[in-house]
Amino acid sequence: MKYKVLKSAAHNFGRSFASSLNWRGDDYVMSHLARAVVTSGEVELSVDLLSGKAQPTPLLEEPVQTSVTAYVRWFPDLLRSQRVTPEAVRAASMRVRFQPERRVDLHGEMGGWMIPFECVVSLTDDRGKVHEGRVIDDWAVDDSNIPPSWRRRLRWWLSDLRRSWHQYRFRQWGMWCQIRSSRSERIPPNIRFQRTALRAAAEPGRYTAQ
Repeated sequence: MKYKVLKSAAHNFGRSFASSLNWRGDDYVMSHLARAVVTSGEVELSVDLLSGKAQPTPLLEEPVQTSVTAYVRWFPDLLRSQRVTPEAVRAASMRVRFQPERRVDLHGEMGGWMIPFECVVSLTDDRGKVHEGRVIDDWAVDDSNIPPSWRRRLRWWLSDLRRSWHQYRFRQWGMWCQIRSSRSERIPPNIRFQRTALRAAAEPGRYTAQ
């Protein structure tokens, strides 16, 4: 297993959670979370990705809690898709921290406001080394009138489709890497050498050193 891919896995997890892929209830989860931050005064959501424990309670409205549960369930699959053994990760956490003091109102037909945030996913491997993925961005919250129900359903369907496709690609990539690795291990070194020699004889210009 290549430990260096843990940093990429951490970044991919955080980027997926803090994106438009993450839609629950009638809005984006990050919008639900941002509103709860402003109304409650709590500025940081903390999640243990191994146990599923999340806090603080004021930020865990139903759409947020549902999303956290789903992402914790998906976490081992994400690791496997990147050829990481889940047992090699001894600790895993995600922190999403907002900066309500820097909130900016958006003027226009849609209205709403924008708030800076930072999402940090930390993974500790079985050697004790910590790998971090960090997403720093601004999130726009739409506080305009509630769109028609059909538009809300369409947004949810598109978000769910993007999320499913995103997870499918990770799984396919992991399966392709495993098949390629197993094929390489099954072919004896002398056979691989003979194949290379035959290709060199057939295409001398391609395998001749310049």
